[in-house]
Amino acid sequence: MKKRQQTELWTSLIAPVFLMTILLMPLLFIMVKRYYSPELIPLALVNGIIMTGGLMLNIFVYSQLTGRIHNLLIIFLIILSSAGFAMSGVLYISITNSLFFLYGLEVMGSYMAVIFLIITSLSLLSSGFINYQRIVNEERAKSEHELKLREEMERQIHSSRINPHFLFNSLNLMISLLDDRDKAEEVLIGLSELLRYNLDVSKEREIPLFREMESVRKYLFIQKERFGDRLDFKIDEGDSTAIPPLIIQPLVENSIKHNLDHCKHLFIEVLAERSEDQIILTVRDSEARLEEEKIGLGTGLEVTKQRVNLAGGKLSVKKGGVEICLPIK
Repeated sequence: MKKRQQTELWTSLIAPVFLMTILLMPLLFIMVKRYYSPELIPLALVNGIIMTGGLMLNIFVYSQLTGRIHNLLIIFLIILSSAGFAMSGVLYISITNSLFFLYGLEVMGSYMAVIFLIITSLSLLSSGFINYQRIVNEERAKSEHELKLREEMERQIHSSRINPHFLFNSLNLMISLLDDRDKAEEVLIGLSELLRYNLDVSKEREIPLFREMESVRKYLFIQKERFGDRLDFKIDEGDSTAIPPLIIQPLVENSIKHNLDHCKHLFIEVLAERSEDQIILTVRDSEARLEEEKIGLGTGLEVTKQRVNLAGGKLSVKKGGVEICLPIK
């Protein structure tokens, strides 16, 4: 695509400019001096090469500098470069050809002005086109990225509805609790409410924080019944602040998955702290083994991070735990 755009730019802009600058000098001589000579042809060719080269250099410089320095500075450089190429073209021709030096002094001012305006105008137009294409490409890439992310989010939410490992372990837990009917009933109710919550929020973009916290509490309660004294937790109540759904549970799942096999006891803490303009959610455990570079290794954590970013927030690793900062709307 980029190569095709460069070819289109050459055929639609560079080639006509080359022809225009070749014809400009003979036309000025004819109009101003009423004079024409075959010696003007090689001069016109050299002039076309110099001017077209100047235009191409301006376009190349802009394409390399755009986004790095201020646009006004780039425009100033283009104008300065255009003037330099116009003067260098006239200087080269006047030194190497006596005909131009003798008969072209009256043409020189008009010639330099026209060349300067041509190169500057076309450089600015082409630079604007390059900037427009860059913005369009960035927006297209952003839209494609968001679409892929939303598809992955939907896939992840869908898979979380029917997580076979969690369901299998929960069913085994209830079987083991058959002798304690009250406890088995409590686990069954918690599991059904958790699954219903996952189904309901799959259609929502935002939910109150307290609903997410309550869902995580049910999840940790079921895991606590499964692992017994090996797992303890503390979780805040939360308030009505709107957050994206299912951004805390994957962090808690990750903590259990990667730590309980390596320790005798795990303590998980889920905190919510509200400031004037943001809500800070913290998920940390007693092992504190999570590192920033490991987030991208697991699809669940990476998708959670991207979802937080889409909501205008930030997910980061601090002291082996995860901190999520979200703006309050």
